[in-house]
Amino acid sequence: MKKFAALVSIVLFFATAVIAQQKTITIGTLLSDMVNKELDVCFPVPYYTSKLQTSYDRRSVIPNTPSWHANDDGSGFIRYEANNGRVEKVLFDEKGPGVITRIITTGKAAGANLRIYFDGEKEASITIPGYDISKLPIKIPEALLILHEHYNTTQGSSMYYPIPYAKSCKITVDDLNRGYYFHANYRTYNKGTKVKTFTVADAAKYNKQAEETSYQLLHPKSYKGDEFRANKVLIQDSMYLDLPKGSQAIRTLNLGIGIVNQADFAQMMRSLIVKITFDGRQTVSAPLSDLFGGGMGAPKVNSWYLNTNGDGELTMRFIMPYKKTARIEVINISNYYAIVHITANTSPWKWKPNTLYFHATWRQENNLKTNVGLDYNMATLTGRGVFKGDVLSLYNHTKRWYGEGDEHIWVDGDKFPSHFGCGTEDYYNATFAPIHVYQNVFGGATREDDEASRGYNTFVRTRNLDVIPFNKKLKFEFELISWDDGLVDYSSTVYWYGDLNSKAITASPDKDALYVLPKAVYTSDK
Repeated sequence: MKKFAALVSIVLFFATAVIAQQKTITIGTLLSDMVNKELDVCFPVPYYTSKLQTSYDRRSVIPNTPSWHANDDGSGFIRYEANNGRVEKVLFDEKGPGVITRIITTGKAAGANLRIYFDGEKEASITIPGYDISKLPIKIPEALLILHEHYNTTQGSSMYYPIPYAKSCKITVDDLNRGYYFHANYRTYNKGTKVKTFTVADAAKYNKQAEETSYQLLHPKSYKGDEFRANKVLIQDSMYLDLPKGSQAIRTLNLGIGIVNQADFAQMMRSLIVKITFDGRQTVSAPLSDLFGGGMGAPKVNSWYLNTNGDGELTMRFIMPYKKTARIEVINISNYYAIVHITANTSPWKWKPNTLYFHATWRQENNLKTNVGLDYNMATLTGRGVFKGDVLSLYNHTKRWYGEGDEHIWVDGDKFPSHFGCGTEDYYNATFAPIHVYQNVFGGATREDDEASRGYNTFVRTRNLDVIPFNKKLKFEFELISWDDGLVDYSSTVYWYGDLNSKAITASPDKDALYVLPKAVYTSDK
């Protein structure tokens, strides 16, 4: 027992020493981290939890009960509070050290004020009129502010400008008798981590850096170092590209696909399966169309990590390190004729104790019933890792909007989801049933065939500061709630970094990618 106690003391000593050596977390360090892809591959030090607070319906308490899918998501709050003669609803109240990494506000709350209190303030240091986060009194650069499609009528927007706090942060809204919607993704660091609390004056000092960060996000660069290629014509066949041995990393992955019959394009892009093996363990397996963010039909994608032209040219900029060996494989499981070009750019990589491998997996489920209490499992991941993003691609057989369902993300030992959202559209940085394609640096809707949301729909979300670390397990699901009872065909692709033995336990087999895509009968001009 004495030896064990001594060992614990030593571990705590070094852990404290590591924290002491950490630089203070500021707006500036967070802006730098947002575009530092090399941080993607590392389990976080100092460690932090990543959670979400929203205005979800508080009747949702017990899974698998009728109230679990309660859908008055513009009503939830933590408590009422009296502040300086005002009655306010508390939307967010967390102890630091921490940082808010993403905020969504929307809901026709004109006349109401959003207030932000830092470090136990008696009066809010920031008051935002009209419940509109885009009116935060700082200069928010283009890439870090997403005005939603219905902004002109509902003031919906997503803000990714980081808001750090040393001791605490509380956000309230004036007491309202009408709907409002609120999301705040946030990190909480280990006690002792140094964080400098946000101020408007401090933000002004980082205006230039914020603009530079925005420019980098809007103009992502593909790595142009050592280049390796493979080409082959595939019909019920496979090809592979072995990369240089030793400690290396894929910095950019490009695939070019040529076909004979354009009418076969969508089905063929779904029938090409990409698999990547690092150090003898396969960690990536997904249809080409979905892996690169387009989903069913492989439309255009334009974001920080993913770019495709909708015509067979695809680029991925996730960094993928390995210690000894790496192989990229493409398998054509169909009878379609495909000309496949693989290009990978690599660089030497210094492996650290907290370096992780890139993972991506895919699953498909068809004829799922809406409005009967079902939750669609996007993925269940086991092992240690950092959740990095996802693609939801689907065919909606119902007459109208299918995405009322909230996301639930359970991390490690959660008894209740530490991420409980307000609707599928909010998760993907939109509000009130988006009806057109939209693209931003963090993803968007790469496919929306119909203004009534019938037919094909694809959403993408990749994460920067709002990544989710997990030590043992992460489960991600969406409630299946639509405006009209009916059926949906759902598929999902997830990206994460993890140890070599981390895995997705709900992935679909390759043969499920032979799912015959329904005919696209809906278009936005009908």
